[in-house]
Amino acid sequence: MDNLIFNSLDINKYESHEHLLEVLPLLEEATQRLGSPTATKTWLLTPVTPGGKTPLDYLAARQYTIFRGFLLRVRTGQESFRPLKPSNRIYRERPPEEIKAALERLNPRAWIDEDDIGVSGLVGKEV
Repeated sequence: MDNLIFNSLDINKYESHEHLLEVLPLLEEATQRLGSPTATKTWLLTPVTPGGKTPLDYLAARQYTIFRGFLLRVRTGQESFRPLKPSNRIYRERPPEEIKAALERLNPRAWIDEDDIGVSGLVGKEV
């Protein structure tokens, strides 16, 4: 990896060796995705939003998923659309009765047992 990227980082800021080991693959991915160390350096130092944090700030704060999200958002011109494979499912029109019956099986109505609630002698009478 080119020294330009490492020159833009203040190595003394990072307190642990583990942090560097986590950052290195992200920087390598950024360089591969953006095409050159110079482009990576520019991207690292450019705020993501006007007046906001830079990708380098997110690395320093150990917010790796946010950093990677911003990296994946950058257009490289090499994106490609891959249509989904055709499904093996066959659509067929169903009668409304069949749909209602299937929905009833999925979400059956709650039936109240009159014996459980102490109601008796109310057959045919409005409650």
